[in-house]
Amino acid sequence: MQVRVTRVKRNGKTYSYVQLVESYRRPSDGMPMHRVLSNLGSLSELEIENLRKALNASREGRTVVMPSTASQSSKPTKILDNLRYLDIAVLFRVWKQWGLTDCIEQLIPKGKADVSPASVVAALTIQRCVAPGSKLFATQWIPTSALPELLGFRPNALNNTRLHRVLDKLEESTSALMAMLPPRYMKKQKAFSALFLDVTDTWFVGHGPKIAKRSTTKEGMIRRKVGIVLLCNELGYPLRWEVIEGKCADSTAMMDMVRQIAGLSWANQTPLVCDRAMGNTAQIRSMAKLNIPFVTALTTTEFGSYTDAIPEVELDTSVLPSTDKKVTKELTSRAAAWAQATGMHKVSDDLFLQDLGVVQRSLKVPTRPSRPTAQCSAQRAMQLCRALKDAVEEECHSSYATAGRALGISRSLAYKYAQLGNLPEAMQRDVLQGAVQGVPLNRLLEIARENDPERQRVAFEQLLPSVPAPAKTRVSRIRSQPKGQEHLGESLRVRLVACFNPQRFVEQRNTAARHCTEIDKYTAHLNATLAQQPRKRTAVLAEVDRKLRRYNLVDAFEVTTSSKGKKCTHVEVALRPDEWKKRRRYDGWVVIAAHEQLPHSATQLVQLYRDKDMVEKDFGIIKGLVALRPVRHRTEPKVRAHVTICMLALLLERTLNHQLNGRCSARAALEQLETCRLNRHAIGDSDAAYTLTQTKSEQQRLLRLLRAQELADQGYMADLITPR
Repeated sequence: MQVRVTRVKRNGKTYSYVQLVESYRRPSDGMPMHRVLSNLGSLSELEIENLRKALNASREGRTVVMPSTASQSSKPTKILDNLRYLDIAVLFRVWKQWGLTDCIEQLIPKGKADVSPASVVAALTIQRCVAPGSKLFATQWIPTSALPELLGFRPNALNNTRLHRVLDKLEESTSALMAMLPPRYMKKQKAFSALFLDVTDTWFVGHGPKIAKRSTTKEGMIRRKVGIVLLCNELGYPLRWEVIEGKCADSTAMMDMVRQIAGLSWANQTPLVCDRAMGNTAQIRSMAKLNIPFVTALTTTEFGSYTDAIPEVELDTSVLPSTDKKVTKELTSRAAAWAQATGMHKVSDDLFLQDLGVVQRSLKVPTRPSRPTAQCSAQRAMQLCRALKDAVEEECHSSYATAGRALGISRSLAYKYAQLGNLPEAMQRDVLQGAVQGVPLNRLLEIARENDPERQRVAFEQLLPSVPAPAKTRVSRIRSQPKGQEHLGESLRVRLVACFNPQRFVEQRNTAARHCTEIDKYTAHLNATLAQQPRKRTAVLAEVDRKLRRYNLVDAFEVTTSSKGKKCTHVEVALRPDEWKKRRRYDGWVVIAAHEQLPHSATQLVQLYRDKDMVEKDFGIIKGLVALRPVRHRTEPKVRAHVTICMLALLLERTLNHQLNGRCSARAALEQLETCRLNRHAIGDSDAAYTLTQTKSEQQRLLRLLRAQELADQGYMADLITPR
């Protein structure tokens, strides 16, 4: 057994790596060979010499006493700090690999500050990956880690004021930062194979900024929230992101992002995958006009507008609802057999394809009179007001919202028209007779909201002389086509692929049948209650309406009641067969819509659409590991900067996950590496030295996967850090 020493120069210093080697001769030809018995890592010259003496003494069978650098009576040094090190050192290594420090320094120069803004952003980003919290928490947590040593600043330099000052500058530079990222990604992967676009939301502790609106979150909770649009590539690396108002529609927000990237070199030839929120004709047409190579899914209500080639599933599902797995498995097998019998291409047990090719849809101009002739908007509004009022007073409907839905108008319009009922009866008759023809509806609503009857009368009388005569109507100001529909009359060409999933078909039919059963049970229970204790009809109708709305089945059932006076004694909730058949027509079907010039096969297009869970996984990471929500800021710039920090943290996590190559998740790897700490020892009264906790076998395996073994080397660590 021999000692082999390899000396390596790094950063101007020489390190000695020691191996125990055994010499032997190869049995086949007697050639001398060496076998490495153990790797001892980096040792000092004294330790190497002691090892050699010990081996020689062992061969000769004698005892030897080795010299020591420390006295036997010396006391162990006092540990001043036990700092979190190895997990954040790995993340800092990824940060440097992307050159993010250079990016931030270009955008936010250091100036006269004693701490670089790039170091502040790096510290906040890494902190979000391992210990997310408020910015105030960051000022308390960062000194307990090795970030001051790795980034080279004093532990107490990151006060709350400095953090928020840097966040303001980061928000101003976010657009330029987003422009820097795609070229850096493409240096490593040359080109993107796909882009993915989606929207999520986050809510606030407190009221948040003005763009935060009280609304329903993606999880169904009522919160003050904002939306977040994210565009990423196939590896999940963030390319673009934007904070939007809490009540902004997903399709509107995503379309704005599409317009931003239209014409960019890295987005021109790359398929853009969006969910079915972009599957309406208006969005599809806009993307086609921008020449964006999109892939999305049509909304179910538009299937028939594009094609009638989707076959209707001929399968008896009357045995549903059922919780018996054998029943659902049998139905799934029969649905799959039906799909094969129709000639669809089988990709897997849960996917059958029918390539519909390029379909051309004609967008016809709806008929519209050039100007109002028979009735003005005020007359129509008053008619609807009377109809709403009669429906509620006669207890046909429990509220103006449900009455408006029956008349085919929205909830907001129903309450708007109902305000005209505040006008005196004489004024209402004048409106119905056309006395105010040509008067804007908003003028009438202002009079209806007036509480003083005398003021109402005076305002209404003043309104009458100002009504323009029909002959003087300025026709030139009326558009030939509705605003936002100038494109109608054109044709739209789009590539379609119909996908049938037997499992999803059975699940949807089973869920629908279960809802019907639950409504029947609810109706029977309600009638049993009413038989003993009749209730007010409007209250019963409101309760039934809430029940149906919970399942989104208001239009699928017809509700009738039997009354005794003003008390309801019995309720009938009957299924509307035509409406139910229409709802069940496309169970199990998804229609993929893509740009007509995309060269992908039908299978590839479907796989692209299924891969959209990449951006959904990104949202899962920033909600979970990075803890995007809740937000504790009150101004828009701080909120936008907070989201930028979360996106940079997402980039670090995604890169780390990619480097681990599926052997381990980034979250699990960081948890494993967390226990290797940087220990700060006291030497004398003022000096201090640093040592590393001994790495475990699992930590060493992870470092080998990441090719970062040097981070656990004592000598490399000494050169890497700046003592505090």
